[in-house]
Formats: sequence, structure tokens, C-alpha cells
Amino acid sequence: MNARALLDNRRSQDVPLSVDSERLMVTPAGAIPYEVKGTLAEHKPKLLKLLEWEPRKLREADRRGFVIRCFIHPYWMKLHDLTDGSWHEIRAAECLPSVVESASEYQKRGGGGR
Repeated sequence: MNARALLDNRRSQDVPLSVDSERLMVTPAGAIPYEVKGTLAEHKPKLLKLLEWEPRKLREADRRGFVIRCFIHPYWMKLHDLTDGSWHEIRAAECLPSVVESASEYQKRGGGGR
């Protein structure tokens, strides 16, 4: 398991990790099974980097605001989520008209998606 998968796994178990200086913090204390503690220790440097990097990434996305970057098909759109870099396929009929208009303008200017 890599550091990202480990972090996602802990979050899915409602056991968030955080950084306090150079320490990896677990809330609530004792919520990590013994067998997972070794894996956390092994990936600690990468986990610390990820946890320090995420708030910066979210602040940057917030500074930019919501930006639509998509590929438009007659019925489907692909939207890029700037907060985590993922792409989401959504039926155009389920989107707000302003989102579809923005995507159409982006497409007309030569933009595209993946």
C-alpha cells in the first residue's frame, strides 16, 4: 500500500491523520490497529508531505475559484475537479445551464478535456 492509499484508507475508517510539526498525529489516539502502525511508520515521510501539501492545494484551488475544464459530448461532460485532480463524467442534462454554457464556451475556444 502506498502513502496515498494508506491516507485514504484511514479517512474511510474515520481515523484522520494530521501533522503537528514533524509528528504524525492520529485522532482519536489508539484508533490505529497494531498491524497498521508499522505501515504508518514506514510511510511517515511521505504521509507528512501529503498532509502538509493538501491544505496548500486546497487554498490554491479556492484562490482560483471553480474552473470548468471539460470535454463536451452531445449528452455527456467531463468536469475536472481542481481540489483533487480527478475527472467526473456527468450527463449534460443534469448540469446547471451555466455550467453547460461555460463548457461550450471553453470548447469553442479550443479547450478540451482528456
